[in-house]
Amino acid sequence: MGFRPRPTQQQSSLWHEGFYACVVERAPPGFDAISEYQLSLRPRRADLLLLRRTQEPRRDAEARILRGLWPLLSQATLIELKSPTRGFRRAELLRLMGYGLQYHERHVEQLAHARDLTLVLVTPCPSQPLLDELGALDCRLAPLGNGYATVVGFPYTIYVVFTDEVAEAEQDDFLRIFSHHAVQTREALHWLEAWIREKKSMPNAREREGLDEMLEKLLRSLPPEEVMRHYKPEERLAGLAPEERLVGLAPEEQILALSDEVLRSLSEAYVRTLPRRVQQAIRQRLGK
Repeated sequence: MGFRPRPTQQQSSLWHEGFYACVVERAPPGFDAISEYQLSLRPRRADLLLLRRTQEPRRDAEARILRGLWPLLSQATLIELKSPTRGFRRAELLRLMGYGLQYHERHVEQLAHARDLTLVLVTPCPSQPLLDELGALDCRLAPLGNGYATVVGFPYTIYVVFTDEVAEAEQDDFLRIFSHHAVQTREALHWLEAWIREKKSMPNAREREGLDEMLEKLLRSLPPEEVMRHYKPEERLAGLAPEERLVGLAPEEQILALSDEVLRSLSEAYVRTLPRRVQQAIRQRLGK
């Protein structure tokens, strides 16, 4: 294409970062993906810019996410993502259209025609705010099937992707992460779990928008027996009465549930009556 804009740095929602990472991993060959692309000198950024490598053969059929979308895309594509917890809000289609105009103005030499630029709104499902905005713009949705639609009545080609429907139609468990559906396969769960673990280890990650919501999504999708390992011991016991915390433990195991301060008050004679492994655990904890 002759131009490759540099990615820019800005604090963003982890939904956007996760979507970018998932798309990069699962896109067909022939695309460059740039996250948080800055559209103007002022800090307004599209969620995702896709640039088709026009000098290479098209291999859209090799996509592993949004399989019905890639054949529709032109030379440059701007994507706006609405997370399953936030959804579409008023004026966000206008914002996407504005991004398209800004991008076209900035790269008018490379984009000879309006059809060279594609705009895509990715959102979980149809909503009244979206329908209201289409009506206010004298535009309408024309369904393409399987969760894809196009906006009729605007100079640029605009597609709308409803992740709830596309994820089911294409049986795409990675796309379910960005829908209202629970994640079903272990592969996608492991991907989401590793993504969250990486972000939780970063400084101030808890202050990043979307982390708690993504963790909640993971916990809702995990089998019950795997949920508790994502909580610290004190979080698992929070709200339980003291006697409830010891349910199921043998008497000698209940001794080990005592604090170090209480263990120090036990007489040596009593400790010697306990099983050897319990004695060793007590002495190790007390440094004896």
